[in-house]
Amino acid sequence: MLGRDGNISIVRAGLIAGIIGILVIVGGVISFFLDRSQHQQPLRIDPYPNSVEWGSRVWSSISTSDLFQIPGVSAEDVESYYQQKMDDFYGMDADLAFRLCKRDPVAGNYPAYDRGEEGVAPYQIRCLFDDSGFFITRFTLIVIQPGVGENSGMTLVEHQYTWQK
Repeated sequence: MLGRDGNISIVRAGLIAGIIGILVIVGGVISFFLDRSQHQQPLRIDPYPNSVEWGSRVWSSISTSDLFQIPGVSAEDVESYYQQKMDDFYGMDADLAFRLCKRDPVAGNYPAYDRGEEGVAPYQIRCLFDDSGFFITRFTLIVIQPGVGENSGMTLVEHQYTWQK
């Protein structure tokens, strides 16, 4: 950095600053494309242990669902499993309102269930795993319902995947 006369050389200092700037820009571009490629596939969350695959749906080229049945386990037990997954995914420092599974309705049952309408679950629980990035969308919504009718005695779980290409 010092010139022949022992003083700081402006040309050498500028050259070093320019090289550092180019390296920072190249690193940012590489980081952006790595992040983008990761978000171009579904965010997979491990299903509840001993879940039985029940089917899948393709909604579009960027949205699919996997369906699971869990015999002999309550919806609340399944919720606890996914709540632990959310705590691990977001970390305990994340906004509490964002990282909690949510029951709908908050209390009681859906009115249609109380009226005895066939095939209507009493309630559902939703857990959102959001891994969206800079102008990139990627999340998985877990929907948990107690089984009714022919699915009585089971908990039904749907993993709804959405991502961006």
